[in-house]
Amino acid sequence: MNVVLVLLLVAVSLGGLVLVYLRKGFGGAFTKAPATTVAAAPPGVGRFSGRAVAAGAVPVSETSGRSYLARELAIVPSSDGSDGTHRFGQAVDFLLDDGSGVALVRGAGGRVSVSRDFTAPVTTLDKAPWADELLRSGGYHNGSPSTCRIRVYEGVIEDGSQVGVVGQAEEPDDAARALGATLVIRGTPSQPVMIRAERP
Repeated sequence: MNVVLVLLLVAVSLGGLVLVYLRKGFGGAFTKAPATTVAAAPPGVGRFSGRAVAAGAVPVSETSGRSYLARELAIVPSSDGSDGTHRFGQAVDFLLDDGSGVALVRGAGGRVSVSRDFTAPVTTLDKAPWADELLRSGGYHNGSPSTCRIRVYEGVIEDGSQVGVVGQAEEPDDAARALGATLVIRGTPSQPVMIRAERP
């Protein structure tokens, strides 16, 4: 009995260390990238802070009903109790206004970090086909959506929120100029654009 308890404590501790490592990796990109403004950004990777502004249609969360520019999801399937937590970041293109200028952030495919402040009631995958599709896109397989119970945790970055962004600064294209942006911020071939919620 004591051996089982020790193994359980070790597993929980290792899981916590992995989570801290992943979060530090995200924060590490923000620490290493030089802080700059839209008006003064040199070409290359930089760190920007400002207010996120919708650049077009804003998606609405299937689970919380909130509109978002970026969100972080944790989906926990429990069909057999050992499926683990599956994390997803989703973002759309949005504008970042830092007071010195406006940049168009190419958010699709970006990594997102935001506190998950919404917990959906437990349901099954057949009642949440969007979650089933998302899990399967990440490689998850399960035999029966009608018996696979899931719990969904979500955090969102809404229109008007304060955000931090790390990405490659580039000259604006025609689409960016049409939105009033003087800069485009996107991911690089080796690193996606990183988006996180910040305190105002």
